[in-house]
Amino acid sequence: MITPKEYGQKILEYGKNKDYRAAYDVLGQARTLYPTNTFFLSYEIYLLYRLNRIKEARQKAEENLDDLKGDPYFLKNYLAILEKSNAKGDIEQIIDANILYRDIKDEGLSIFAAKLAARLFSLDKGMAILSRAQETMPHSIKIKSLLAEWSKGGFPESGFKRYSEKFSGAKAETAIAEIEGIRMLSGYRDDFALHHYLADLYKKADMTDKAIGIYRYLLSLRDDDFTRRMLGFAYKKAGDHDNAVACFKDILGKSPKDHYVYQALFKIFEAKRDYEGFERLIGEVLAANPEARHLYGILKKAKTAWKKN
Repeated sequence: MITPKEYGQKILEYGKNKDYRAAYDVLGQARTLYPTNTFFLSYEIYLLYRLNRIKEARQKAEENLDDLKGDPYFLKNYLAILEKSNAKGDIEQIIDANILYRDIKDEGLSIFAAKLAARLFSLDKGMAILSRAQETMPHSIKIKSLLAEWSKGGFPESGFKRYSEKFSGAKAETAIAEIEGIRMLSGYRDDFALHHYLADLYKKADMTDKAIGIYRYLLSLRDDDFTRRMLGFAYKKAGDHDNAVACFKDILGKSPKDHYVYQALFKIFEAKRDYEGFERLIGEVLAANPEARHLYGILKKAKTAWKKN
């Protein structure tokens, strides 16, 4: 009698070679002999998805969700099935219930879910998933790098990427002129990705005041934490520290583990040697987020570094 391990090896070999039909046939035999084997069940759902039998894949996934929801491989495939089904509401529910607020230590699932959430919902949602993943997997280089990239203004796979590819090779002033010529037309005035790309061009061209204007325009369209965050960094670069602090305080109140934001605030108050102001701001954040005990450490660092000689 063929063992589950032997069946598994054969199925995976077919899957590796993208012979999904043969893999599914063998898996059918394995499922008959070992109906309670969760690997076979999870892989059957994956194969149905690869065979474009989306409705069957989704039905089987939902029938077995309680048994498989702790399996990162299953969750990744289930999210892909839901995206194929255009089920945004179900995707958000699965992410919130089974990824964002649970300690699932799987790098691949976290990155996949973050990119999916950023693409379908908002960059803030994607960054929240990455931040949570960084808490549970602090040594993951991939998660740390992607979070840093997005935190510094890199946009996930979206319209931003399309505009970046469209203007690849063009001089910044050429791209700026073309976008400025169309951005207030009816088809573009509400295009978030286009305006974020334009703001990024202005930053790279050291035209920070122009970038600030674009970010402010975006916030007039929609209150968006990522945009407010980028506006804060633009204000800081322009030397407008009061407005930068206002933006950063709002962001830190919602995301107290945002390393780049609290370090930016540290540097702003350090320049003025204003420990009292920094202590007051951090105290307000801690009052709303008492679990953010790491902020006591940066307060201690400030008190030690800024004390008068």
